[in-house]
Amino acid sequence: MKRSLVSIGVICAALLTSCTTIKAHLMARAATNGLYSIASYEAQVTERGLLRREPGVPVVKTVIYERPWKVRAEVVAPAEHAGELFVFDGETMSIWWPQSRIGLRIRGLEIPGRREVAGVMLESFTWVLGHYDLDDEGPGHRAGRDVEHWRCDPIAEAPLIKPYDAWLDVENLMPLQVSIKNAQGGEWYGMEFDSIDLGAVIPPGAFRFEFPEDAMVFDCDLGSPGVTIAEAQELVTFPILQPAELPEGHSVHKVILGGDLEAAPIVALLMPKGARWLSLSEMLNRGPANLPAVGIPVPIGDGEGVLNFAFGFTILSWPVENTSLTLIGNLPYPEMIAIAASVPPVSSGPAK
Repeated sequence: MKRSLVSIGVICAALLTSCTTIKAHLMARAATNGLYSIASYEAQVTERGLLRREPGVPVVKTVIYERPWKVRAEVVAPAEHAGELFVFDGETMSIWWPQSRIGLRIRGLEIPGRREVAGVMLESFTWVLGHYDLDDEGPGHRAGRDVEHWRCDPIAEAPLIKPYDAWLDVENLMPLQVSIKNAQGGEWYGMEFDSIDLGAVIPPGAFRFEFPEDAMVFDCDLGSPGVTIAEAQELVTFPILQPAELPEGHSVHKVILGGDLEAAPIVALLMPKGARWLSLSEMLNRGPANLPAVGIPVPIGDGEGVLNFAFGFTILSWPVENTSLTLIGNLPYPEMIAIAASVPPVSSGPAK
């Protein structure tokens, strides 16, 4: 109970100060401490707004988590998407779409240290406080846990800055429900924990996953030797594209070749800044099969893409002519959409 009062008290005290920097530091410290206090959990999560043809139909997932950062999330409903899977075992991220028999595996990921995580939290809260007014709407209960309800209203009108409500666990500040509104005041995206068992014993091998033998797997090893964009372009038939605009401090640090270079090559542009991850994976555009069937439709430039949230990360998928792109990062989703929108079409000139 003491930790509960301290966690929420820190946020309330922060919001009473007049200095945005102090607010952001206090909130980032509380959120980092809360994150590291969670050793493990098992949960069921419901998301709304993810099915493009039926946005009102919920997507239900089972989730297991174990510190540090191991997570497995599997869709259990609706039936036509059952078995879709996201797994991170601490080194390798695997995403599996059983209906299309397509998988994505990213190896060589490094777990950031606590100082780096705190830095990401600080940047995130600085961004939130620069774009939103936060109001404490009082206590409540979600998934059997005490929560505090926060209403977040945009400071200025902007198409991508949407109002939202968040219900944070009083003890560890974990969001147990989030509801983002559309321009008409309805729900654009919703996430809610139906149940959560903090401290659950996670069985051995829970994060082990192997793709079926008949799967088409796009494999990318971040530890493999890098190449130049020009070298990569000589080996693939699709144009390799780059964002025209990146947040301060981000640039292309490394270019990785992956997948099957003969049948299904993939090129990954790594653009991190410390623990602020940003990568752009590109492959041949094979049509609708390249876009996830589950995800929020979002405008990207003159076209449309698919947005998904995955445990602090935003995943954007969209086509630009013959190139299919996937942007992954832990930046705020409006920034991610703006980065994606800055990727020019081939007619604007090839990347150099």
